[in-house]
Formats: sequence, structure tokens, C-alpha cells
Amino acid sequence: MSKIVCLILLITSFATMAEIPQIKVRIADSQVKVNVSGTDLERTLWTQKLTKQFSGQKSVVFNCRSKNRSKGYRKPIRLASLQSKTQIMNFGKEKFKGKIHIQTSEKFNGCDVINETSLEDYLATLLSKEMNSKWPIEALKAQAVAARSYAYHKIKTKQVSKNKGYNTYYDLENSEKHQVNGSYFDATRSTFQAAKKTEGEVLVQKNGKMVPVFFHSKCGGKTRRPDQVWANRIDGYTSVACPFCHEHGKENWTGAVPKQKLYASLKNILKSYNKKFTDKDEVRIIDDHLKASQIKFYVGDEFQVVKKSKLRSTLGRDVLPSNYFLLTQSNNEFKMIGSGYGHGVGMCQFGAKELALQGYTYVQILKHYFPDLNLKKIY
Repeated sequence: MSKIVCLILLITSFATMAEIPQIKVRIADSQVKVNVSGTDLERTLWTQKLTKQFSGQKSVVFNCRSKNRSKGYRKPIRLASLQSKTQIMNFGKEKFKGKIHIQTSEKFNGCDVINETSLEDYLATLLSKEMNSKWPIEALKAQAVAARSYAYHKIKTKQVSKNKGYNTYYDLENSEKHQVNGSYFDATRSTFQAAKKTEGEVLVQKNGKMVPVFFHSKCGGKTRRPDQVWANRIDGYTSVACPFCHEHGKENWTGAVPKQKLYASLKNILKSYNKKFTDKDEVRIIDDHLKASQIKFYVGDEFQVVKKSKLRSTLGRDVLPSNYFLLTQSNNEFKMIGSGYGHGVGMCQFGAKELALQGYTYVQILKHYFPDLNLKKIY
């Protein structure tokens, strides 16, 4: 092979690598002390505009107790960035690939830690956390596309910073609020393969517009649209039947909540709508059924309607594991019979597992849960 051909292949390889987006993930917040270690570290202190190289193994400790940093600031301050020639660094007991950034927390009560890494490396660790790395490869590939779509949308729209009203220096959190990813050793051969074989693929609307792609553990029989669970309507989402998840995961659940606790939750919800009821008023649930996305009830003589997702967010996920439940009153408590786990929007993960076991490809799985979205390769 000639030197010119080798050079062209090398340039092409670097160009391909450069096209993969970097993602910044907040992996810890409000830390009193941050310890980052690695080999041949480079540390940049942004407040002092000072960069220093360390040879060999080095541990860098940041004391985040200082209260003076908050004076004159109303938004987080970027304090430091670290990187290693090996690309691997230790934070606490975990290893992370890429860069580590340190900034003040949003409430100035400690430091936040941000990992900047390749979107594809991020996905390889995420698949072990958001799904099971031992599940069929086609289910993992479907999950990779869904998670990549969600993350890429966050990166491009800078949604987290827009919602906060200032530059957060990160694209999303490592939490159930956004997506849960792992550290370096959480990636496996299967998760790497699922990310690699779907590299650059995302779901978009028919006009090519990006869309946040959601997923959840178990829908319980039918998925929901975003507007059925939250306030926002997103074009491209359709509620679809899912008879595939019943044989997987936990069985249907039951629970109960004291009357006064439910009253307090409903009172808080109605207060956000500028409505209220007194302690003397009684709540009477009417015409509820498992598939309903709203609760209809009377407060005294006043008819009210609230989304079940609102009640779930108020009472908590421990009380209401999903938005798919039936609420009935019994003496001094309200009983719940529910199905599924999670918010129920988008791809049902246990349903995806069953479809993969039946021989469906990841493209077919995604088409079932997102019939009005198209698969697109963006890099």
C-alpha cells in the first residue's frame, strides 16, 4: 500500500472520529471534596488561567467547602479541567474515559463533577445501566438508538442550560431525571457492539427534525404519548399496544395510601392550577379505570380532573411505580391496582426484550414503538 493511500486512510479515520459528538454528563453534584487521579495528568485552573502537567501517577484533590466562591456570582463557576494521556481517570472508586471538569454546584454548597466523553463511549456504559447487558443484542441496539436520540437532542438544543437560564457546562445528568450511565468498566462486549453497530443512528420526525426519544421499564400493555403524561405535546409520538412485556419483569402491583396523604397531594396539585379545597371537603373518585391517563373526581360539589402522572410525581415513585393504575376508595385509605413500571412513554424495554427474543430486529422494534418516527444516520 502506498504512502499516499495510507495517508488518505489515516485522514479519513481521523475525520470519522471527529464527527462523533462529545457529551458532557454531570456524574456527581454538591461534593464536599473531589479527588481525581490518573497518569500524566494535565490540569487547567480556569479561575487562574493556569495549566500544569504532572508526570507519572498523580492525585489531585479539590476542597469544595469554600463559601467565598459564591460572592458576586449567581451561576456555577467553572473551576478546573483534567485530562490524561491514557484518556482514563479515576474519580472516587470509579474510572471514566475522557475529561473531568470541576465546577461549583448550582447552590454553591460544594462542587459538581462533569465527565466529557465520546457519545458512543457514553452509550456503551449506559446500556449496562438502562438495560441489561445480557439481553438480546437487538434489544440493546434499539436501546442504543433511543438513548443516543435523547442525548443528541439534549446536546444540540442545549435544553438543560435553557431551562436553568444560564450555561450549566453539562448536557445532561447521570440520573433517572435524564439517563443513567455507568463508568468505564460497566461497558461490555455486547454494549460496545450495540453502540458500534448503530453508530450515529437516531430517531427523527418525518421532516428530519430532532425529537427527544423516551423509554421506560414496562408499559403494562399500552404506551402513552408525552402529552398524556406531561404537559408538552411532541409530534411523532403515538400510543401503541404492547402485549409483549407481560411475561417479563415484576408482576402487577398493588398499594394503598392514607386518605389524608392523598388529599394533601391533590390539594398541592390543584393549588398549582389556582384551585383549592378546604379540609372539610370530601374527595370522591368517579369512573376510574386502569387505562385512563387522568383521574376524575369531585371535591365537594366541584368536578376536577388531574393527570395521573401529576399524582405520581407528588406521591412519589415508591407509592405509584407507574402511571398505569386504578384508584379506589376504601374507608380511610385509597387503594391502587397498577401495571407496568415507569412513565410509560416511548419504548417499553421489557417489550423490546420480548420482541428481540421473537426474532425482531432493532429497526422493527423501534418501528413498533415509534411508528411515526424515522431512523436517520447523522454521523
